[in-house]
Amino acid sequence: MDFYIFKNGVVSATGLDKDALHIYVGISVFLLSLILLRPIFKKYSVRAFIALIMVTAIAVLGEYLDNRHTITELGLAGLTAVEIKASIHDIINTCLLSYIFYGFTVWTKTFQSINKATPMIKRQKKTDYR
Repeated sequence: MDFYIFKNGVVSATGLDKDALHIYVGISVFLLSLILLRPIFKKYSVRAFIALIMVTAIAVLGEYLDNRHTITELGLAGLTAVEIKASIHDIINTCLLSYIFYGFTVWTKTFQSINKATPMIKRQKKTDYR
């Protein structure tokens, strides 16, 4: 199945613009990566950084698949300035919101809890029963 046909099918099925779909794909890959990497990497900052790498890799792969017909026939030099500009625009659309979330969660305390979790049942201290 050709990627171009698949992408246009998704656009027509959802009724969304291609730019909006890029944003949704980027956020979906980021959040899904965070969830799937949770058992492997316990530290959030490492998990989020790897999720960013995955979002960027998916964005670059998507742009390669978009321009594959030109690249396979003429090579990278065959891409016009308009195609390169559109590809950069699509990569930024896909990755930007994930990078913003990463920045907020790692470098600020915006999404961190302010109260420490406490148990619902208060346990009694162990006492000496002599």
